[in-house]
Amino acid sequence: MNALLAIAIPLLAGCRGPTAEPDGPSTATVDGCLSCHAAEEGPGGRHAAAALGCSRCHLGDPTATVADRAHVGLEREPGALDTAARTCGQAGCHADHLARVEGSMMATASGIIAVDRFAFGEQAVPDGHQAMVELLADPDPSPAEDHLRHLCAGCHLHTRKDNRDDAVQGTGSGCSACHSASRPGRFDAHPTVDLVVPDDRCLGCHSRSGRISLSYAGLSEVRGRDCADPVELHDGRPGCRQPADLHHDAGLACTDCHLHTELMGDGRRTAHEEDATELRCESCHGPDAPETTWAEVEDAPSRRLLRQHGEQRPPTERVRTGRRGTPVWNLRPTAEGWALTPKSGGEARIVPQTPTDDDHARPGHARLRCSACHTRWVPSCPDCHTAYDPDGTQWDFAAAAETPGRWVETGVHFGWSQPALGVRADGTIGPMMPGMLWSLDATGAGGPRLQARRFAAAEPHTTTRSAWGCTDCHASPTALGLGSGTLDLEHLAFTPTRSSPDGIAVDGWTRLAPAQPGASTRQGARSLSAEEQRRVLRVGLCLPCHDGDSAVFTDIRAALRRRISRPQGCTGVVPDWALP
Repeated sequence: MNALLAIAIPLLAGCRGPTAEPDGPSTATVDGCLSCHAAEEGPGGRHAAAALGCSRCHLGDPTATVADRAHVGLEREPGALDTAARTCGQAGCHADHLARVEGSMMATASGIIAVDRFAFGEQAVPDGHQAMVELLADPDPSPAEDHLRHLCAGCHLHTRKDNRDDAVQGTGSGCSACHSASRPGRFDAHPTVDLVVPDDRCLGCHSRSGRISLSYAGLSEVRGRDCADPVELHDGRPGCRQPADLHHDAGLACTDCHLHTELMGDGRRTAHEEDATELRCESCHGPDAPETTWAEVEDAPSRRLLRQHGEQRPPTERVRTGRRGTPVWNLRPTAEGWALTPKSGGEARIVPQTPTDDDHARPGHARLRCSACHTRWVPSCPDCHTAYDPDGTQWDFAAAAETPGRWVETGVHFGWSQPALGVRADGTIGPMMPGMLWSLDATGAGGPRLQARRFAAAEPHTTTRSAWGCTDCHASPTALGLGSGTLDLEHLAFTPTRSSPDGIAVDGWTRLAPAQPGASTRQGARSLSAEEQRRVLRVGLCLPCHDGDSAVFTDIRAALRRRISRPQGCTGVVPDWALP
C-alpha cells in the first residue's frame, strides 16, 4: 500500500502542474493530455493518440498544465450528436458522415413517432417527419409525445450514454453508439474506435420493437407460453431459442449485408425504415439484380470504404447495387459465381442464385416477395394493453430524470408464430406481423380507451433455405391473417381458439371473407381481401388430393368448373363458395 501511495502522489502532483496559467486560448499543437493519461492506451490505427492526440476528439485545452483548466469544455463522449460537429464531424474528419447521420432514421426515429401519434389518434395517417429531438424539446407534450419520451426515446442516437434505454448496454450515443464500445471502468484502457461494427452494437436498440437483432440470432422474447429451450436475453428478459436466420448461421454480421446508406443515412429524410433500406433479396441472389461496373459508380463513400479495407476494383468489374445505386462492394463476381466477403475479414461465401425453376414460376405467385415463402417465424404479442398512471413516476428521456406520470405496458402472451401474408403498398405480398394488437388507456383509470388491430409489414430476419409448403399457406388460418383456430374449408368457416369481443381471434388480423381487409401501420398495406382469401383457399381445397405439381393448379378456376383430374379416391365435391 505504501509503495502504491509513493507512486501515486508524485503522479497526481505532476498532473496538477503549476498554479497559474496564461489567459486565453492557446495556438500550440502539443497535446499535454498524454502527460497525465499516458498510461491509458488509446485506440489504434488512424485514431491512435499518437496520430490525433486526445483533444481532437475530447476537446478541452491540450496546452493546460492544471487538470481543472485542461478539462474545461471536455467532451467525455466524442461522437455525441450535440457536439459531434466539433469532434467526429469537424472539418477534415467526418463532416460528410455527420450530415447524413443527423438525418438518418436512427437519429430522427420519425417513423416510430408518426406511427405512435397515429395509434393515439393524434394524426390521420402513420407518416410524418417529426424528429425525436424536436419531440423531446416540446414543453407541452401530447399523450403520444409523453408516451414516447417515457418509453421509446432512449434508443435514438441523440440520447446521451447515461440517458439511454436500459436494453442498450455498452455503447455511447451518436457516432460512438455504433463505432465504439463504452469504457467499462475509469482506469481501463481506452475503448477502440471500430470501422467494422459488431452485432452487439446493434442488439440494444434492435432487440425491441420489431426485435430484428433477436430474431436474426434465433432468439424470441417469450411470456405465457411453453418453451423447449429457454434462455435469458442480454438485458434479463426471458427468451426462447428459435431457428436463427440462415445468414447468421453462415457467419454473416448485420453490416455484411446492410449498406452505409441504410445505416448512416444518405442525406434524404425518410418517413419509415423501409424507405431507407436499399437491399432486397434479389440484390445478392438475383435473378434480376441491378448491376453496373465500377467505372460507372459515383458513390464516393463506397470507394473510400474499399480503400479503408485495403482493396481496389478494376473499372470494368461488374458490381451489384441497391435500389438507389449504392454498390454492394463486398460482393464480387468470381468464376464460381457471386461471392460475399464478410467486412470483418475471412473467406468469401458463394451466394446461391435464385433458380428459375417451376417452383419460382408457379401461376398465381408473381406478386409474392421472396420473404413470403422464406420467412420462418415472426415475433408475436397478441394482447398488449397500455395504460397511463398519472400518480406514478417514470424515467423521462427528455428530462434525463424521473418525472410525474407512468406508462404501464402489460401483455400475458408473448412469443412467435408463422407470419401472416398481407398486401404491401406496392401490391406485392409479403410477411406481416402483429404491430398493434392493443388497447390503450391514455387518460388514467376509467378514461376512454383506444383499440387497434393492425399488423405491420415485416422483414423479420428469420430467413430459411426451405420454403413454406403449399398447405402451409393455402390451408393455414395464420397465413391468411385469421390467427389461431380451426378452418373449415367445406363450409368456409373459421373458429378462433380464443376470440376478442369483435369476434376476431386474439392473435388475428382480420376475419374470414371480410367486408373490408384488415388495416396496417402503413398507408396502402392491408390483409388479404375476401376474394384474395378465396383464391388462396380454392387451392387449399384441392391439396388433400392433388400435389402442388398437379395440372389442376395450372388453371384452378377451370379445374373447379370441370372437376377434372380426380385421383383415385377423390370425391370431386366442390362447395358452392369455391366455384368461380
